[in-house]
Amino acid sequence: MAVREVLPEEYDELDQKLEKELPLSICIRETWLSVGFCKDPEFAPNLETLIQFASRNTSPPLYIVGCTSEVMDALVCAHQSMNSCPFRRMSADLIVYTLRNKNIVPRAIPDGFKISELSEIHTDIVRKSRSYAGKKESITYQITNFLSVLIETDDGHPVAWEVQHEFGAIGMLHVEPEYRRNKLGSIVTRTLANKLIKDGQLVFALVEENNGTSIAFHENNGYVRLPFKFSCMEFIFLIK
Repeated sequence: MAVREVLPEEYDELDQKLEKELPLSICIRETWLSVGFCKDPEFAPNLETLIQFASRNTSPPLYIVGCTSEVMDALVCAHQSMNSCPFRRMSADLIVYTLRNKNIVPRAIPDGFKISELSEIHTDIVRKSRSYAGKKESITYQITNFLSVLIETDDGHPVAWEVQHEFGAIGMLHVEPEYRRNKLGSIVTRTLANKLIKDGQLVFALVEENNGTSIAFHENNGYVRLPFKFSCMEFIFLIK
């Protein structure tokens, strides 16, 4: 399969095509972000060619985010006869929820709080709130390059936040334990959803299938479950 670079003047047309085929779109990322597309599992070898091409300018591993389970399985199965497979699933498939503009019901922020957004100075507090902290540089990159919402007390103490992931989903929602009776989580996620919609983006979130609390939270806030799941995989390769 021939591989070529997509020209800037083709971006809008490609974006429209990918939006129509969202369940089959993928994101390949390391320290940069690119988007791939696979129409069907039978085209998985073509997708692997694109991934091999993308790996030329980055260090292992590449993280493949999105696409259907069937395509992911096809990538793994293609290497069953080999001693080692370069593709490895990172987690169980995730449920995908979307929040449409008509379903966003604004909530008033309680007295004593104000809404702003995350910045680099919040890197440490966001990192410490995660069960899997990740690299400090990655957290800084995420909160300084993607949309976010932060709720602070009037004296500037951060108490609740959510941020957009590199691949478009909103997540990393956190509310400090002593403030979890104020509906701040709902205010944060609805405010961030509004920001994405105003920016012309699709609002979607990913939830583990066994996380009943998160499922209830998203459905109570107007999210609708989509009829497909979201897969994540690593591509481990040797640097030549």
